[in-house]
Amino acid sequence: MCLTLICAAASWCSSAAPANGTPVAKHAPSAAHAEQASWRAEPEAITVFGRSYDIRRCKKVTDTFVVTAYNLDRYSTGKDPGDPGFGVTSTGRPAVIGRTVAVDPAVIPYGSLLYIEGVGWRIAEDTGGAIRGHHIDVLMPSRKHALQFGVKRNCRVTVYIPDDLDDV
Repeated sequence: MCLTLICAAASWCSSAAPANGTPVAKHAPSAAHAEQASWRAEPEAITVFGRSYDIRRCKKVTDTFVVTAYNLDRYSTGKDPGDPGFGVTSTGRPAVIGRTVAVDPAVIPYGSLLYIEGVGWRIAEDTGGAIRGHHIDVLMPSRKHALQFGVKRNCRVTVYIPDDLDDV
């Protein structure tokens, strides 16, 4: 994980993250930094997929979920390439492998940033007919990958819900 210093007064940042979604955490020095060179354990901002999340303005929730996987084939989505809406999430954004997860928006609001243990950072931007309650579906590149992923029960997930979802 890359660390970058930012001003403690900064809110939303505009720095870009690597295209692969590797997060860039931004830490501010503690008040005693000059004397102790100590750091806060929680970053102030995390930049993932080119968007910066100000963690101070997010509600952080950690819980366990059932995590499964899907891909963009007819079996998973009911759509074929060329069909209207193929490859488009329920939020209207393009479905992106390595970024998109399907959630129950009553549990995890769209636009929330998730850290899924064993998977990594993802963004809640889709849902599906079988996605209810504490269930997350991770977008994979193929049906083979989705089947190999299987079902992960009691998977620890940290959800960062922005205060103002219009900002995400």
